[in-house]
Amino acid sequence: MDHDQINPEEDPTVLEALQRYFNKHSEGPEQLESETITGQKPWVNRFVLFSLICFLVGQFLIEFLREILGGIGVALLLVGFLLAVFVFLREKRPAISVNEFISEQEPKTEVSVRLVWLLAAFVMAILASLKYQQGYFDLLSGLLWLASIAAIIAAFFQVKTNHKFNFRLYFSRLASEPGKLIAYLLLIAVVLVFQLGRLQQVPPEIISSQVEAYYTVDDILNGGTALWFPRNVISEPISYYWAALVNQFTTSALSFSMLKFSYGLAGLVAVFFMYKLGKRLFDEKSGYISALLLGVGYWPILQQRAVLGFGLVLPIMLPAVYYLYKSLQEDDLNSLLISSVLTGLGLLTNKIFLLLVFANLIITIIYLAHKRRNNQRNTLAIRIGIGLITGVVVALPLIFLIAENPIGWFSPIVNQFSSANNPAAGNPLFTFFNNLISALGMINWSNRSSWVDGIANRAALDWVSGAFFLFGLCVICFRDFFSDRKQAISLLALFFLMLLPSAFSIAQPMENPSLSRALGAAVPTFLIAGRGLSFAVDRIKAPEKESRWIRQAIFVCIFSILIIVRNFGLINTTYVRNYESSAWNAAEMAEVIRNYDIGQAGNSQAYIVGFPHWVDARSVAISMADPYTNLSILPQDLGSTVNLQVAKIFLLHITDTESLSQLQSLYPGGVATTYQSVHPDKNFVIYIASQ
Repeated sequence: MDHDQINPEEDPTVLEALQRYFNKHSEGPEQLESETITGQKPWVNRFVLFSLICFLVGQFLIEFLREILGGIGVALLLVGFLLAVFVFLREKRPAISVNEFISEQEPKTEVSVRLVWLLAAFVMAILASLKYQQGYFDLLSGLLWLASIAAIIAAFFQVKTNHKFNFRLYFSRLASEPGKLIAYLLLIAVVLVFQLGRLQQVPPEIISSQVEAYYTVDDILNGGTALWFPRNVISEPISYYWAALVNQFTTSALSFSMLKFSYGLAGLVAVFFMYKLGKRLFDEKSGYISALLLGVGYWPILQQRAVLGFGLVLPIMLPAVYYLYKSLQEDDLNSLLISSVLTGLGLLTNKIFLLLVFANLIITIIYLAHKRRNNQRNTLAIRIGIGLITGVVVALPLIFLIAENPIGWFSPIVNQFSSANNPAAGNPLFTFFNNLISALGMINWSNRSSWVDGIANRAALDWVSGAFFLFGLCVICFRDFFSDRKQAISLLALFFLMLLPSAFSIAQPMENPSLSRALGAAVPTFLIAGRGLSFAVDRIKAPEKESRWIRQAIFVCIFSILIIVRNFGLINTTYVRNYESSAWNAAEMAEVIRNYDIGQAGNSQAYIVGFPHWVDARSVAISMADPYTNLSILPQDLGSTVNLQVAKIFLLHITDTESLSQLQSLYPGGVATTYQSVHPDKNFVIYIASQ
C-alpha cells in the first residue's frame, strides 16, 4: 500500500501534510514490482517505451557516431529524460519496489558493551603502536593488531537469536526452479570468463608503475613487512599483501599474470556483494542484473587488470556498503561492526575510502532522520561512537604511519588540490565546479583516464548499460523516491560523494574525470543501471503469465548479450590495442634475449642501453621470468662490458645512433640489425658483439 496517498475526502492542514510527508512509513513486507504495475493505462507503458528507446538510441549515437551525430544523441537523451519524468510524475501509484528488512522479532534492549574487552582492545592497540616503528611490523605487532580488532568486535557484539541459514532448503528451492538455476549458472560462467579470462593478454605488457607493484609484492613474499610504499601509485599496503597471500597458495613464481589473477579473484567478491546489495535495496532481479553489469563492465575490470592499487577498492567497498544498509534497515549493530571493520581496512587500501567514511555518516543521518520507530537501538550517537572506535583500531597501522610522516601521506592529496604547480588551472573554485560537471558526465559521455587503467574519451559504461543507467536514474528520482525517499537520497548522495576524488583534481583538471579516482561511484552506478533494466523488464506485459515470462526472458537475454559483447570488445580489443600502441614492447625484447641465450647455451649477457622515455629494463627482466637480472646499462658505461668474456647482446632505441656508434667502436666485429616489431613504431636495434 502506498503510504503517501491521501484520501481525497480528507482536508489536512499544512502541518499535517508536512508531517505525513516526512514520516512516510515505507517499512513493510516485500512486494513485487510486477504487482504494482498491473492495471496501468496503455499510454503509460508507451511513454516508458518511448523514453527507453530515446535513451538507447541516444547513447548508441554517442558511443559510435559521436563526431557526427553526438549532438543528436544528447538531444535524444534529454527527450528520454523528459518523457520519463512526465510519465512517472503522472502515475498515481508509485511502485513499492524496495525490500525492507525489519527485525521486529528481536526485543529492543539496551546496547551491551563489554568494558573488559574494550579495555583489552585499547591496551593491545597501544602495545601494537609501540611496535609500529619505522613503517614496519613484526609478528608480535601484527598479532597484537589482529587481537585488538577481535577484542573491539567482542566488546560491541550484540548477542541475539541465531537463525542459521538452511542451505538444503535453499538449494532445494533453487532446484525446483530450473529457469532460475540456469540463469544463475550462466551468470557465474560469464563473470568467471570476464574476471579471470585472458590474464596474459590483457594487458599484454608490464610498465614501470606495474613494475613497482610487482617488486613490492615480491618483497613481501621474501619476508618484507613494510606498511608504506611511497614509490607505488598507491602507497597503502593491503592490496599488495592480498596479492602476496594469493600467490602463497600457488606453486608458480610471482608473475604479472598472477598479480592480475589475485585482483580478478577479489573481483568475484565484489560481484557477489553487488548481487546482495541490489537484492536488499530493490529485488532479486535487480541484484542479478546489477551483478551481471558489474561482473562484465570494462570500467571495474580494467581497474583490476591495471595493477595500480585500485584492485581491492570494490571488493572491500561493496560489502562495507552492504552491511551499512543492512545495519540501518534491520537495526543491527553487528552489521555496523562488520561495515566499520571493512571501512577501516579500506583506509589501509586506498585513499578513496576517506570519502566512504563521510558517505557512511551521511547515509546514516538520512536513514535515521526518516525512521518512524522510536525504539530503535541504532541511534546516531551510538553508530558514530561504535564506527569511530572500531575504525580507529582497524586503521591503527595507518594512523601511526601518518603520525610519523604526515607530509608523505597527505602530499598526494595536497598536490591534487594545490594549483601552485599549475597556475594555468585558474580559479580553484571555478575549476572544481567545472570538474564536477565533467565528472557527472563521465558515466554517459567521456572520461580522461590514461591508456593504462581505462579507455579515454568515451563513457565509463557501454551504450546499453549507459542508457539503462539514465533510465534507472529517472526511476529512482521520480518513482522510487515517493516510496522510499531515504534509500533514493542515500544512493544519489553516495554517487555524488564518490565522484569527488576525481573532481578534486584542481591542479591537473585534464586528469578529470578519472575512472580510477572515481571508482567508488561504480557502486551506485551499477545499482542504478540494474534497477533501470529490471524496471523495464517488469513493464513488459502479455495476455498470459507464461508468455509474459518468456517475453521478459527474451528481453533480458537480448540486452545482456549486447552488454556482454560490447564490453568483451572494449576489454580485449579496444583496450589492448590502445595499450599496445602506447606501452613499449618489453615482451618482444624478452623473447629476443631469451632466444639468443638459448643459442649460446645459456652463456650470454644481455644489456638494454638506456635512452630517454624508452622501455624500463625491469619490465623486460620480469617478462623473461628473471626479475632480478640487471639488464640496464647507461651509454657511458658501455666500455665496462669489454672485459666480460661471454657472448653479449645489446638492445638499443631505434634512434640511439650515438650508443650504436660507441658499440661499433668497442666491438668492431659486431653485427647490428633492426628488429621489426608488430608495431612499426616500436622497432629497436639489436647489436650482437663478438667475444
